[in-house]
Amino acid sequence: MKRAQVDAFCGSRATVYQRVAAIVAPAILAGACVYLLAVWRTLPEVIPTHFNFAGEVDGWGSRGTLWLMPIIGALIDLTIAVTGRFPRSWNTGVRVTVFNRTRVYRIVRDLLADLRLACASMFALLSVWMSHVTEGLRGGLPLAVCLLLIFAPILRYTVRILRAR
Repeated sequence: MKRAQVDAFCGSRATVYQRVAAIVAPAILAGACVYLLAVWRTLPEVIPTHFNFAGEVDGWGSRGTLWLMPIIGALIDLTIAVTGRFPRSWNTGVRVTVFNRTRVYRIVRDLLADLRLACASMFALLSVWMSHVTEGLRGGLPLAVCLLLIFAPILRYTVRILRAR
């Protein structure tokens, strides 16, 4: 690490959880791709691609659109990984001082790890689920799971960062 990076991170190294998340998130997305390759020949040509809040199908597309989920997930994962390298650009919601910088940065890095895992899980779940959904199957559960995956880390972060003031 260069001196500026060490100063930015206060000399703190990534935790085991953060390092594991950096490996597991791309692995989850790769697993979704392997799954799609494995079932590709059994998929119908037209699949549901959009659902309303009641979980009813309101959009259809070709099976090729299933690849958008892991691709979008990988782009988001890459964006979060790059963002994690520039802590001074983070809007933490609290004033970062010399006294709380180490703790605040560690909390934000945990949030980024949580979001990497949540986004990878969500996009993998959606690609697998959409490959099995039929017109009669309702989509309410995946919507609830996706919302939980995104908002749980944000709520956890908010509580932790407010305590770090």
